[in-house]
Amino acid sequence: MASHARSLLLGIAALSILALIGMVGFVPPDGREHAELAQFLGRFHLLIIHFPIALLLLALLLALAALATGRAALRQSGDFVLVLATAGTITAAWFGWLLAWSGGYAGPLVRNHMWGGAALAAASLICCWSLSWNRRFSLMLLLATVGLMAWTSHQGGKLTHGSNFLIERMPIPMRSLLRVSAGDESIGVDPASFYAVRVHPIFADKCLSCHSSDKHKGELRLDSYQNVMRGGKDGKVIKPGDAHKSELFRRITLPSDNKYFMPAEGKPPLTADQIKVLELWINAGARIEVDAKSLAGLPGLRPASAPEPKIADYRPQWKTIAALETSLGIRLVPRSQDPTTGLILRTVNSPDSCTDDTLAKLAPVANFIVDAELARTKVTDKGMTVLAKNFTNLRFLDLSYTGVTSAGVNEIARLDKLESLNLTDTKVDANSTAELRSKPSLKKLYLFESH
Repeated sequence: MASHARSLLLGIAALSILALIGMVGFVPPDGREHAELAQFLGRFHLLIIHFPIALLLLALLLALAALATGRAALRQSGDFVLVLATAGTITAAWFGWLLAWSGGYAGPLVRNHMWGGAALAAASLICCWSLSWNRRFSLMLLLATVGLMAWTSHQGGKLTHGSNFLIERMPIPMRSLLRVSAGDESIGVDPASFYAVRVHPIFADKCLSCHSSDKHKGELRLDSYQNVMRGGKDGKVIKPGDAHKSELFRRITLPSDNKYFMPAEGKPPLTADQIKVLELWINAGARIEVDAKSLAGLPGLRPASAPEPKIADYRPQWKTIAALETSLGIRLVPRSQDPTTGLILRTVNSPDSCTDDTLAKLAPVANFIVDAELARTKVTDKGMTVLAKNFTNLRFLDLSYTGVTSAGVNEIARLDKLESLNLTDTKVDANSTAELRSKPSLKKLYLFESH
């Protein structure tokens, strides 16, 4: 009887997956919004999806533990969790299709994520079927299924955060090893034009996570001038010469609680300056090249940040850096993709392990460090002598909640490139900071809760 019930449930699950594959293949998202109820239900996908992820991982751990110990109880628990995970993957995949179909989504990322979800549901069901076969084979299938889950989750992450969200902060050595690039959207116009300098950066900042080549909600892409002027599924979104009759401008100026407000999905709205730039640009004809001097009230460009000072390339010393990270329990993180802008010393995960001796042991790579986050560590005035001697390129230094006193401040005052110093809740007094206040390089000095 139990075997018959199990077969029946597996059959129902298989039919559900076949139906899902049919919907993904024959009723794919078309970039148009559909029924309000479907959109409401589809949004539960973001809640439901976390359960099968956790359950599949738990099923794998139980299967590995059962294999290692031979305990039947672990094997039975793992089987039960896998069944629950399979039910969760099927449910999440259906709600995901509903969200994509009804919410106006389109693009290769959406398709990849949907097919990944359907494949994950099918793979989970096959894992359940294989439980009555060879256990080791079943475990291999489960491992492959977890790998598929990771890939599918990555596609979902790119949908939410942008196609480069995983690699844009990847450490440079890893980026070089894997030969990956963060990549940029092509704007398709002269990079010195008004559109490229003033308009496209606004779209890149606030719009491309939903309106790019990978994901174009409402069939609208804003990744190039041509696509902006082409519009979306409901027609053009820009009416040259009249911002207030342009659908794009109307959407970004709606009340934030309006369901048609853009950016949607809780993303940060455009600033007043960004809205003003778009309004003036559209009213001036929405051309690629516009005479900025003729636009009365055009917000000024924010002053460009000073170029990062160039220091020695740390990459030849990467093995030494990695060894120091391991032995000292600290992190040395690239400040940017350019290896000549230096490293950041991070201790937040283990502040107690960072002492004056730690700073001394960093001497071989100290000249690469431009930012030292030493808050709540055990460094003292002795360590400040080390900083002044070895960390000659230090620009940002956080010593908040440390034992540093006025004597230590007198030492770090010798750092010629220091731009920001945090002495919150330290034992420094006004006399010791007088020299700091007159340093030409120092722009920020934090003295909260100090003497």
